[in-house]
Amino acid sequence: MKKLNFLHLSRFLKLRQYQHLNKILISKSAIENNYKALSRLHSESVIAPVVKSNAYGHGLKSIASIFDKLNPPFLMVDSLYEAYELKKLKVKTKILLLGYTKPENFSVKKLPFEYAVSDIETVEALNKYQSNCNIHLFIDTGMSREGIRLEYLESFIHQLKNYQFVNVVGLCSHLSSASSKDDITKEQIKLFKQALSKLNDKGINPQWRHISASDGAFKLFDPAFNLIRAGLSLYGINPFPVNDRLYNKISLQPALTLKSTIVQIKKIKSGDKVGYDGTYIAKNSMTIGLVPAGYNEGVDLRLSNIGFVKVGNNYCKIIGSVSMNITIIDLTDIENVKVGTECIIFSNNDEDKNSISQSARLIKTKPYELLVHLHPSIKRIIVD
Repeated sequence: MKKLNFLHLSRFLKLRQYQHLNKILISKSAIENNYKALSRLHSESVIAPVVKSNAYGHGLKSIASIFDKLNPPFLMVDSLYEAYELKKLKVKTKILLLGYTKPENFSVKKLPFEYAVSDIETVEALNKYQSNCNIHLFIDTGMSREGIRLEYLESFIHQLKNYQFVNVVGLCSHLSSASSKDDITKEQIKLFKQALSKLNDKGINPQWRHISASDGAFKLFDPAFNLIRAGLSLYGINPFPVNDRLYNKISLQPALTLKSTIVQIKKIKSGDKVGYDGTYIAKNSMTIGLVPAGYNEGVDLRLSNIGFVKVGNNYCKIIGSVSMNITIIDLTDIENVKVGTECIIFSNNDEDKNSISQSARLIKTKPYELLVHLHPSIKRIIVD
């Protein structure tokens, strides 16, 4: 039998692999550049990537591996499950859990994580089962979400004296309106500093002080804070609208592209209805294409009849209602398209009509929502 040369062998092996109809491409260089750009913006703080919710849809394990090489102080997750996934990945970066964990879960085995805490029951469990662990006290500075309210902080600090096997290394809170309402942000910062003063008065001097996420990172420069929990901006999505003065504060590059494949092309005539409930009626003869991704895969139902899919350099309108696993697009004016032609559902060019940011604006939602709804089963591929 003739020996296959390397080129033929690689082609042969590729043919023997499953070919994905839908795939998500993640730009490693974009992630790295966004991290470095945000770091340059803050000489007073370090950047800790938030990788919760499947790294904002980008893929927890792939993204964590990229950030791990950048030597951040922490990788931030929401749940014990996510922390375990990173532990299995053997990242060298410390892992900080921001979300709530049932206290009894800490009794299962010793864990190498740090924890944001808001209640004394969690402190008690950590003290008993996770001796010598590090905690970050989470303060409610006005969002009325997680956190210890300021009026109860002194009592909380007093109770901490009963638990000698936890180390308070951080104080944190969360800004509710950093991208819009400066008066609310100023009040939250004032309350945070009051909380810090109460801790200092009791001899507790937390190493880490953090309140900003991506939007706060663009406008809050205060030496009282030395860590930023950055999520959206690290993935290249600007937290501010284009017309905001802060939009061009730093240059960000979206890291994610959702690609699909045209799997069927057909002709329809004037009067034909498209999709569930016939929400689109053809005014003329048309050529339409079927894309094998719908709201299950993350093509938001609200993009029905208003969103775009890019084929080559052309924006093709989404027509009819987005189905669970199928989206229909108008190919009438597109040349040289055939079954198997690649298309882009979400572009990594922020100015494109079908970028995450532009699509979110179309349906009056936030980019976060579109990103986290990208189905985990879609293949994530890291590219340079």
